[in-house]
Amino acid sequence: MKPLSLFLALLLNGLQLSAQITPPTQTVKGIIIDKDSRQPLLGATIALSDQNNTYGSTSDIDGKFQINDVPVGRKKILCSYLGYESYKSSNLIVTSAKVVELSIELTESGITTDEVLVTAFQHSNAPLNELSIVSTRSFSVEETQRYAASANDPSRMAMGFPGVQPSRDSRSDIVIRGNSGIGLLWRLEGIDIPNPNHFARRGSSGGGITVFSVSMLSNSDFSTGAFPAEYGNAFSGVFDIKLRKGNREKQEYSFRAGMLGLDFSTEGPIKKGRSSYLLNYRYSTLGLLNQMGIYLVNPRTDNIFQDLSFNLYFPSVNGKSTLSVWGISGLSDEFSRAIDDLNDNSTFSERLTRDFQTNMGAVGINHTYLIDDRSYIKTSLALTGQKIIFRNDTLSNERNAITINDESYTDARYVLGSFYNRKLSTRVALKTGFFLKQINYNFFHKDQLNTNESITWINAEGSTQLIQPYIQFRYRANEKLTLNAGAHAMFLTLNNTNSIEPRIGVQYQASSKTVLSFAYGLHSRILPLGTYFTQINGGLPNKDLDLIKSHHLVAAYEQALSKLSNFRVELYYQRLYDIPASPDPGNNYSIINDVDGFATEALESVGSANNIGIDLSFEQAFRDGFFMLLSGSIFDSKFSTDGDNYFNTRYNSNYSATFMSGKEFSLRGNATLQTGLKLLFNGGARTTPLLPGQNSDGQNPPWDWDTPFTLRVAPYFRPDIRIAYRKDNTKNSWLLSLDVQNLINRRNEDALDRTYDPDTNSWTSRNQSGLTPLLSFQIDF
Repeated sequence: MKPLSLFLALLLNGLQLSAQITPPTQTVKGIIIDKDSRQPLLGATIALSDQNNTYGSTSDIDGKFQINDVPVGRKKILCSYLGYESYKSSNLIVTSAKVVELSIELTESGITTDEVLVTAFQHSNAPLNELSIVSTRSFSVEETQRYAASANDPSRMAMGFPGVQPSRDSRSDIVIRGNSGIGLLWRLEGIDIPNPNHFARRGSSGGGITVFSVSMLSNSDFSTGAFPAEYGNAFSGVFDIKLRKGNREKQEYSFRAGMLGLDFSTEGPIKKGRSSYLLNYRYSTLGLLNQMGIYLVNPRTDNIFQDLSFNLYFPSVNGKSTLSVWGISGLSDEFSRAIDDLNDNSTFSERLTRDFQTNMGAVGINHTYLIDDRSYIKTSLALTGQKIIFRNDTLSNERNAITINDESYTDARYVLGSFYNRKLSTRVALKTGFFLKQINYNFFHKDQLNTNESITWINAEGSTQLIQPYIQFRYRANEKLTLNAGAHAMFLTLNNTNSIEPRIGVQYQASSKTVLSFAYGLHSRILPLGTYFTQINGGLPNKDLDLIKSHHLVAAYEQALSKLSNFRVELYYQRLYDIPASPDPGNNYSIINDVDGFATEALESVGSANNIGIDLSFEQAFRDGFFMLLSGSIFDSKFSTDGDNYFNTRYNSNYSATFMSGKEFSLRGNATLQTGLKLLFNGGARTTPLLPGQNSDGQNPPWDWDTPFTLRVAPYFRPDIRIAYRKDNTKNSWLLSLDVQNLINRRNEDALDRTYDPDTNSWTSRNQSGLTPLLSFQIDF
């Protein structure tokens, strides 16, 4: 049965269920604390409301609250406390199967009188990290699920955010404001982690789909530039991912089955009322889609992937400290076959096989201790690792294999991170800390050039250290003006390169509805590690390359149009320098244009790049069952290898736009119908022309590096839709959903994948995937 027909049959069956007289209810509980000191707030009020009723409570001496018998459905949250900025959100869904546990952090205002209740609301998408005053928004688990065709994946969801350029169907590469994916930082529970994607790109940040299950996630932040001093080793963006805690009172389970595989999670108390566990396992394959003739990669490629995540939570009896033990891991395996009938006319690509394996993991221990009523210290110790194997064989007519590319990269890191946070006064807060990283590596890359000749590009094993101290202040001059200032430093012992990076941000609330912001930062990043060990004529010419550095300036204007809608404009300028590039005047290669992999030539830190543009967005939070986010970007991204001649970068599509919206309908029988629409548009990725009149071996296109990225593929456009039916019963709730990626079956041109046509001696771009239905069923109990 077709996925759409199956979905409609199940949906109609659900709609015929009789209405219950009394709707199911659930408990909503949590804790309300001061954001800077982590101290509980006594007497804070919290209210949950829907179209008909309001349900409220106040926090006790430990900052805890509990609201019983809350009817299921979407609720608005409003939390307020004297002398603090109020918090609001419209993204809370109460279901019959799971207790809702909230952790609400309030910021003290600069107003000192006890008689003032501050009415400057935080937006529901305001950053969790309040020092991130520009180019940052938080996102919830519920958002990750409701955006059409996001596949419950935070990176695919982020493709609809301002400043992000969508361009691929089967990959989750995050291209931000014309920057390469190598500039993105992934952080989990306060620790920098390796690329957390299945089928992760070598030396970069993208991949197929992340290892994060939505069952594990809490509200998190996504930044697109000029981030505060605690973030380092990045120049384009930051994903700061948080894990939620398991239920400390009772066991709960969730099971999801769909066309991408299976997902199971369990949570509950370790010691009832005190500690908890949360565990998730996923097993996925594209086999079902392939059998339907839907190929996200191509008809000759099979893959499977699985991941395991957990979070253990142990608060102390006196509430002065917490200990958490967490971990994530992912295994991925993709194999591409040669065609079945090989003969003398078979092309190189038809003979080619690919074995692509990526394994990653991270496990850590976090300890937080409240020193006094104004300060706390948090310390984390983690082990992270990643192994990527990438091997290509070519087959003879008799199917005998010759390995033409053999790559293996292992990167294991011990990470110690700690910070001290003190609320010096109602106006001033200090945060200072460090990261120490012991990096062990084992890299190998060998190519077979022809039958009798091979070359080893990388063969390195050893260790190095990366040291990152930072300090940052927040000063609230008054209720309107806030100043953030700090600095981040980096030192790489491998070649003794270093950077000291000032950061500053200013925010002025001109009125209750208007906010002006400005931020500047110097940011740097170590190179993709394998590039340091490129072998040329027996030497390591790239060993002493400098850190990539970037000046980033952002000016923002935000206007609240209502309590649930706002308009935002951000102007930005980014100047990158010390980029490794070819010193050869006839070669305009720069690693800033690399999608993945490591350099195979001698480079010097002589390259530069400029990104300038404007991001605009209008967002309507949930109101009367409707939400929307409309964003657009106009920008220019150029690079140079000599400081004089500038060319388009690979990512200079000049403009992009996204639209995401949805509508919920309350049905009888405690059911909800959800609909969603997502439109992605990009001006078209750049590509380099081929040298005219050059014959090819069918293996490597003869690029014309005198005119890099002067061509572009056709504009990228993809409409996605979502329809889902949620049902709340007394003891369980279930969700049936159908997401359709690329509803109009538009086969967008892929600038990164070309195939050789021997009849015309030319290279042509492949097309990406067409219409892709993703049907899934989830039950929580």
